[in-house]
Amino acid sequence: MRVKNRFTPWLFSMPALAVYLFVVLIPVVWTICLSFFQWDGIAPMKFAGSGNLQKLVGDQTFRKAVINNLKFTCISTCYQFTVGMALAVILSSVSRGRNLLKVIYFIPCIIATVALSQIFIKLLALEPMGVFNIVIGKLGFQPRSFLGSPKTSLVTLAMVDGYKYCGIYMVIFYSAFLSVSQDVLDAAMIDGCGFFNQYRYIKIPMIKDICGLVLVMLINGTLKSFEMPYVLTNGGPGTSSEMVATYMYKSAFSSMKYGYSSAIAVFLLMECLLAVSLLRKAVAAGGGE
Repeated sequence: MRVKNRFTPWLFSMPALAVYLFVVLIPVVWTICLSFFQWDGIAPMKFAGSGNLQKLVGDQTFRKAVINNLKFTCISTCYQFTVGMALAVILSSVSRGRNLLKVIYFIPCIIATVALSQIFIKLLALEPMGVFNIVIGKLGFQPRSFLGSPKTSLVTLAMVDGYKYCGIYMVIFYSAFLSVSQDVLDAAMIDGCGFFNQYRYIKIPMIKDICGLVLVMLINGTLKSFEMPYVLTNGGPGTSSEMVATYMYKSAFSSMKYGYSSAIAVFLLMECLLAVSLLRKAVAAGGGE
């Protein structure tokens, strides 16, 4: 009976482990191996050693994509974290219409990325003029192509991406605020702690671990961002909004350089692991203090 009980958990875990093995582990190992070869998908593979990695160092487009990705991550992470927290505070503070606000805030999250991107392409268009440019024109500002200008394409992309996913972090923060003990809040109110001070000194410090989790999710997600940049700008104009993931896709399926694109994928994997590892250490160190 003991032997049977020992293997029972593994039997229940087998389906999930099999999916993880074939969907995650095997593709990751195959990609790492492929990064050492030159292959166009048709001709026999040629061993390149570290040639693909050396090529990455001298690739100006790749370096531009890395810089764009870091900028995009900083802008989008700050935007989504701040707005998600603000929306959670609003939801925690209102009593009437709370369920309606939840639905309104969360609607962008359930809209398909391609559909939402097409909506914003029309809204931000200059020719023919979209709703956004019409509004700012009425306000006395000069209409401009926000997605077609190298100066604004990356910031606009980060704002649209943040608009889609803010609702997810709103739900996480809102759930975390609900978990704060009401007895602690009542005691704070008796001591004269106002609305903003409750969040500053009680609620936000008590959900510090959740804030760290949200930051990990945000940084990991924005570093791998693909759908929104690819549909909205396709890396343009020029390479002003090129991301590592979009450049990897183009290298594989447009240029047919599967070995080189695998090297980019390995870089992206290591970048995400490094960023998340450093962030988790920083959060753990902050929690220890």
